[in-house]
Amino acid sequence: MKDDMFNQKGFLINEQTSSANSSSIVEPQTTSKIKEKLGIGRDFFQATMESVHEGVIVTDLNGIIHYSNPAAHKLLNTQQKDCTHQAIDEVLILKTNESLPIELVNINKETLEAKQQVAFIEHEDGNKSTIEWSRTFITNKNAERLGLVFTINDITTAYHLTNQLKHQASHDSLTGLLNRGEFSRRLSNCLSATQEANIRHSLIFIDLDQFKIVNDTCGHQGGDQLLRQLSSILSPLVRGRDTLARLGGDEFAILLEACPKEAALKVANDVLSTIQKFRFTCDHKTFDIGASMGIAHFSSGLQSESDPLTVADAACYKAKEEGRNCIIEMDISNVQQQPGIPQHQMQWLNKLNTALDTDQFILYQQRIAPTNPGSNQSLHYEVLLRIKDNERLISPGAFLPPAERYGLIHRIDHWVIKNTLAWLSEHPDVLAKTKLCSINLSGLSLSDEDLSHYVTRYLKQYAIDCKKICFEITESSAIQNLSLAFEFIHNMHELGCSFSLDDFGTGMSSFSYLKQLPVNHLKIDGSFIRHIESDPIDLAMTRSINEIGHVMGMSTIAEFVENEEIFQLLRQLGVDYAQGYHIAKPAPLDELLDHLT
Repeated sequence: MKDDMFNQKGFLINEQTSSANSSSIVEPQTTSKIKEKLGIGRDFFQATMESVHEGVIVTDLNGIIHYSNPAAHKLLNTQQKDCTHQAIDEVLILKTNESLPIELVNINKETLEAKQQVAFIEHEDGNKSTIEWSRTFITNKNAERLGLVFTINDITTAYHLTNQLKHQASHDSLTGLLNRGEFSRRLSNCLSATQEANIRHSLIFIDLDQFKIVNDTCGHQGGDQLLRQLSSILSPLVRGRDTLARLGGDEFAILLEACPKEAALKVANDVLSTIQKFRFTCDHKTFDIGASMGIAHFSSGLQSESDPLTVADAACYKAKEEGRNCIIEMDISNVQQQPGIPQHQMQWLNKLNTALDTDQFILYQQRIAPTNPGSNQSLHYEVLLRIKDNERLISPGAFLPPAERYGLIHRIDHWVIKNTLAWLSEHPDVLAKTKLCSINLSGLSLSDEDLSHYVTRYLKQYAIDCKKICFEITESSAIQNLSLAFEFIHNMHELGCSFSLDDFGTGMSSFSYLKQLPVNHLKIDGSFIRHIESDPIDLAMTRSINEIGHVMGMSTIAEFVENEEIFQLLRQLGVDYAQGYHIAKPAPLDELLDHLT
């Protein structure tokens, strides 16, 4: 330590000691005993303290500074001479996040924990530094207290970055509202707390009614602007403790904790009235925006956070069926007796949850063949899904609509991605021969901001060559949220994955959106292919889609190729690939092993 910490006899000088009077001492201890506690010599200690990046301040038991290292001076913007013999509370002024002062010297405690704590230093220019600090007693071998040592470290940049990442992880990047993941977390916490007290809550599900028209007319930038404006006018309508979130696309939700039915209905009516009065202007056009809304009332005894969200979604769906721009209420306690959710739909909800929890899903595949007989015979296939229900298989056409309606499609998409990549990793011979493995993604999953991280994690975990993976998205799902779709496509392109646009040609604005979506493959909808040999309009549409796709540098794939005549006609048109029962019927993924020879 600095020589001025000790008098000529090696005693620790009291804080009252001056250069003129050094007779007053506190707890006589030799320098060697302090060295013994520290385990290092004075010179070595000095060199070490001056080289570390952490600020170190040593005081006596009354908080008078006897040593401070250069890192502490830099952090506090002060000099050694300005610190020594000063009270630490006057030099190091730490405050809580609420700007309350933190007491640094408290020797009445039996022990002081040396754990790291976060505090703030307020500067004269109004800025704040975030400090990680700790304090502990200096003792000798007899456990006698000699003083205090403080460590301080400037973590301002890391603290701000951490908060920024936390905010990005929990908030929707477009609107600034909470995202689906954070909403689910808060709903789960609400349910956990409700188990201990029978408190009534409500969940409002909101689905905009005219969003697609705005998107089609003004493009995705107009749609994004609409969502931002609506978010800003909805936020003031909820209480401070309530949770307003954007679930994805044009869907929002409000969690009203400790809220009676009557109060929840009033909030819902205020929201609906505000949306109905709102006029969105874009490109000199004005749009009336409506909303269909469902309310789920619930209390204790629920098994998972999907229950109130599922029921509120179903109530919203019923509001759409009843003419839109209205509110439907349901109570989870007697939802089975309510007409809003038909019994067969509740059975689907239970069946899907069971299939996810017990791995009753089975991966299938359907091979895709080049129309040019001289093309490479490597494997090209689309991954499909079935549910094994006793002795029968359930096709996706039956279970995907209720999965989307009840908010389970995210979990299903995640299951397919993870298990497909795991299977390929377990069968390297199939992976080596695979040219392209296509995996379907729903529109709701495309609206999930965490999807990129999820896919990237499993691609790395299973060491899959990204160039062999293609994600299939439908035209309608892509335009639900073009900005998030663009972001996901960009992120996956960076890794080397490709994209197919499925069911192309069925939307009103297919060709205008095609120019905006950076996809690699174009799948011509089967409705144009089935009767192409007898319907001149279908033939003309197929020819046009194929030519436009090629002009834009995309390969083309025809769906529903069911006979040789259609196949030969597609070859003449120059369509690149064919998929359908004439090529191969859907089969279990394991049957790809039969095509290795």
